[in-house]
Amino acid sequence: MTKEKVKKPGDPGFSLTELLIAVTVMAALSAVAVPMLSSSMRSMQLAADAQNISSTLSSARLSAKSLMTPYRISIDLNDNKWQLEKFNRVSGNFELQNDVYQLSSGITNSGITFLLNSGTHPGIFPSQSSNTITFNSRGIPVDINNTPTTNNIIYISKSGTDYAISVSLTGKVQVWKENGGHWDIQ
Repeated sequence: MTKEKVKKPGDPGFSLTELLIAVTVMAALSAVAVPMLSSSMRSMQLAADAQNISSTLSSARLSAKSLMTPYRISIDLNDNKWQLEKFNRVSGNFELQNDVYQLSSGITNSGITFLLNSGTHPGIFPSQSSNTITFNSRGIPVDINNTPTTNNIIYISKSGTDYAISVSLTGKVQVWKENGGHWDIQ
């Protein structure tokens, strides 16, 4: 006949009740933490997209200055894509330099999009997003007539959180975030 060991108080180990309580507490914490983490990830994606666009604009400006050739960023506001292009003096057209970039969609339904217009806008910049931002061979932002311009801004948004990426007349690229109706430089 086998002898069964009876658990005595003080013996190591957990009872079934203790394990169920621990699992219930972990499930409750997970139910709260997962939505908060998901929201934080989407906010970080929005900020990362703003920085990616800013980096592409800075690259275009530096490339234009160093190679003495116009560069531009073309933005497809409806399809949430942008691309870096270099002017080909032989063909007289801008040509794609790298891959076509797209706004983040890593988290299901991230909701990050380009805005055609912003209800408010930072500083002297317009409320309408630019379709293209062109830098001449000296790295100065210019319009279609090759006239220096300050009308260069791109707005992106996710659920009411807005970012703007602007290019000043000197070519300085800045990232802005809307905060209660006013814009702060990031």
